[in-house]
Amino acid sequence: MSSSCTPTGCSATPEEAGEFCAACGAKGIAVEPITLKALLTPDGLRRGVPSSPRYCANVQCEVVYFDTGAAVVFRETDLIVPVHAKHPDNDAIPVCYCFGYTEKSIRDEIEQTGASTATGSITAEVKAGRCACEVKNPKGSCCLGDVARVERRVTSKLTLTTS
Repeated sequence: MSSSCTPTGCSATPEEAGEFCAACGAKGIAVEPITLKALLTPDGLRRGVPSSPRYCANVQCEVVYFDTGAAVVFRETDLIVPVHAKHPDNDAIPVCYCFGYTEKSIRDEIEQTGASTATGSITAEVKAGRCACEVKNPKGSCCLGDVARVERRVTSKLTLTTS
C-alpha cells in the first residue's frame, strides 16, 4: 500500500481511498459479493451488489457495506441479520452466525460449567467443512477470533465478579 507523503502529512492514494468508509473514515475490510447477495434484503439486492464491497466494522457508523467505486452503501436496515460488530453490548446477537453462538449462550455455559466449548466446537465444524462464514457472517470471514474475544471478555468479567 502506498501513500503520498509530504512534510505536512500523508494522504491515501486514489487506490487506497476506496478502502475507507466515506461515512466514518474507518478502513473497510474487503468482502466477496456473495456475502452481500446472501445477507441483503430484497430491496437491498434490487439496488445492486457492487463488485468490490467493503465491510465497515465501526460500531459508531451506520454503514455496514460500501463500495466507493460504485458509490453505494448498505446499512444494517438493508440486511436480513443484525450485525454483532454494530451492537457489541447486545448479548443476543450472534457472534457465530453459522452455529448460533451468542455472548449470552457463551456466558451461560461458562457460568454453568466453568468454561466455554464454543471455540472448540466451531473449530471442529470448520474442519468438518460445515461452516458458511463467507455467506452467513456479515464480515464475510471466520468468526473464531470474535468468539475467542467474547470468551475471554466474559471469562474475565465473571472472574472479576466472583473475586
